[in-house]
Amino acid sequence: MFKARNHLGSLLALATLALAATTAWGGTTKIQISHTSSLESPWNRASIIFADSINKHPDLGGRYNVEVFGNGVLCQRNWKIMFEMTQANDSQIGIESATTLGSLVPEIGAINMPFLFNDTNHVSRFVAAKCPSWETWFNRKILDQNLVILAAAPRPFRQINNNQKLIKTPDDIRGMIFRVPSTPLFVKIFTALGAKPVPLSSGEIYTAIQLGTVMGEDNSITVQYDFKTHEVAKNFTIWNYIADLSSFFINKDVWDAMPAADQKIFQAAAATWTENNAKFDQEQLKEAMEKMTASGVAFYTMSAAEKEPFKKLVQPVYDDFAKTVVGEAAMKEYLEYVNKTR
Repeated sequence: MFKARNHLGSLLALATLALAATTAWGGTTKIQISHTSSLESPWNRASIIFADSINKHPDLGGRYNVEVFGNGVLCQRNWKIMFEMTQANDSQIGIESATTLGSLVPEIGAINMPFLFNDTNHVSRFVAAKCPSWETWFNRKILDQNLVILAAAPRPFRQINNNQKLIKTPDDIRGMIFRVPSTPLFVKIFTALGAKPVPLSSGEIYTAIQLGTVMGEDNSITVQYDFKTHEVAKNFTIWNYIADLSSFFINKDVWDAMPAADQKIFQAAAATWTENNAKFDQEQLKEAMEKMTASGVAFYTMSAAEKEPFKKLVQPVYDDFAKTVVGEAAMKEYLEYVNKTR
């Protein structure tokens, strides 16, 4: 499992120096928010509002200086590096998908089980229901990675694109090569679908399609638009097959050092971040669909009946996940909460 806290001694020494530098900066605590999306993305727009609310909060008296660094400028647009930096306190707050958090806590991958959720409202109801197993995976096991989840907002569902053809049937996807996130779950999903998965970081996708290393990727339309994947892969199938969450998390050492009153203010600002991010996601989705269509992108929306053979293909992924990752009892509880919030 990818676990960034096992750094070599030299890196730990650098992290210690960074900790000292960031906890005493001009009489304030410096908070850097890092993410890999563009400066126009919902993550960045919501984070600027968050930073402004903390920096100007009358009860904090200027004790924090929050800055937002988008476009992956602190982490080479690589979410693995961003995780390492947040865990080591080289940057203090990170934003990433629940999908990528599955590289740290594999159980979080349960949110990505294919064809499970109806829509983003269903995801919101499920999160609000506080399923015990999900709370353990998402909010407690992540503490062992020196991270604290402050907020989570449902993202637009993951879709699939490629530079070959519109995917409508299992025969269409069989043998095709797709970039997938660097988590075992996605490798298993695409293998079960009959495709050939290639794990790559987000920053490598565009070039990989250009060079023919892969034919396309799975991701939300907003992310594909943000990373301009649609310029090199113009066949999009909308099948709403995987849900996801935007996760807003802070270094645990920084969090534990905060006074309780300050933590409450950060939590309230993070709740507003969730609301703003969800709103901006919907705005960007509409804009992305319009501009991608105008640029020549072809969209195909898969019907419920057309999804059925794909659902059958991925059933072994559910069985494997229950047996090898979360345990059958926990998986049963998780699915029961998903179904009762449907």
